[in-house]
Amino acid sequence: MTTALCETKQDYELRGGIDTFNVLTRKVAICEDNGDKEAGIGFGEYLLYEGKIDECELELALNFQEQKHVVLGVLAVQEKFLDNSQLCAVLDYQRFIGKGLFGEMAIELGFLSKDEVDTLLDMQERKHIRIGEVLVLFGAVTREDMEEALKEFHSLR
Repeated sequence: MTTALCETKQDYELRGGIDTFNVLTRKVAICEDNGDKEAGIGFGEYLLYEGKIDECELELALNFQEQKHVVLGVLAVQEKFLDNSQLCAVLDYQRFIGKGLFGEMAIELGFLSKDEVDTLLDMQERKHIRIGEVLVLFGAVTREDMEEALKEFHSLR
């Protein structure tokens, strides 16, 4: 594990990371209690459970992954499903309503069909950087270790 990426647990707790830490450790504890390593956990959580990364590395990777996530509205404009004025209208409507997913709002306003939203969601998933790739990028695991762990993870399914 790479310790250069991590802070002390005290620093981690002070900046609010303990909530994520507690959620992840609760999920891992559930898997340990049931003897089921793959009880609905993701690949990053699997790596944590197996001791290949620590909770700090996972949190950093998840935060990076979230920041690099292509938002649906931007993707819709990039792929020419919406123009800029339609994007603004959906965002304004979303703010006005105060809740709701972008795709649902775009459908309500008649700018996108359900099939178009599904297509955009599939595109978004493909453009989303995978957690294993982020961990390799950060040096938390080697590419070889990540690929081997991924094979093990998929064999549990």
